Amino acid sequence: MNSLRVVLVEPQIPANIGFVARILANFEVSDWVIVNPPKWENTEAEKTGSAALETLQGMRSVDSLAEALLGTTHAIGFSARQGRHRQPQPLSELATSMADLESALIALVFGREDRGLETIEADACSQLCLIPTLGLPSLNLSHAVAIALYEFCKHRSTPIDLPSWVWAPEEDRQRVAQRVAELLEQSAYPDRGGDWPSALIRLATLPIEARDLRLIEKALKHALR
Repeated sequence: MNSLRVVLVEPQIPANIGFVARILANFEVSDWVIVNPPKWENTEAEKTGSAALETLQGMRSVDSLAEALLGTTHAIGFSARQGRHRQPQPLSELATSMADLESALIALVFGREDRGLETIEADACSQLCLIPTLGLPSLNLSHAVAIALYEFCKHRSTPIDLPSWVWAPEEDRQRVAQRVAELLEQSAYPDRGGDWPSALIRLATLPIEARDLRLIEKALKHALR
């Protein structure tokens, strides 16, 4: 089955970090990263995460979302906001559709407690996900993580007989997107502004098999020569 990484972007409340550590231990998920975490040692985090201190201490701290996503094949950003540029899929549908993926490392990306994910962070995700509610649209950070992990993990006991796909990691997709940018520049493409920066970000985040990405990169190298 696919593997899961939980990414928290700049959480503000240490207690939530402890709660998330406990939830990760509930679902046997040990791969988790926090982008610019607050000071959590000797805070409420150690109290709320006391049942899962090993998981809490295994958290990795990084300076950027791009660093947190290194090695992943799919990045699922959770957002309660919808609009022209944010069209998240319902959680149950997305989790079910991704249950059949093999050799995938899926990052579940959660934003800040007060304002969630910024636009540039949402753009860095390959897909956006919505946890439907009947009233207040936003959930407490730890509650959102718990619901998401339940949906993604409940399929793990289902046997799957599919070809083994090898997904291209984040750093390889970033490299190919950079080659596209170089090709646009060197060929004096007349419309390098506009939507191209956002398009290149999306190109770097879209899930793609490693073999397909290698073919694209070969074609780009030839075009650059």
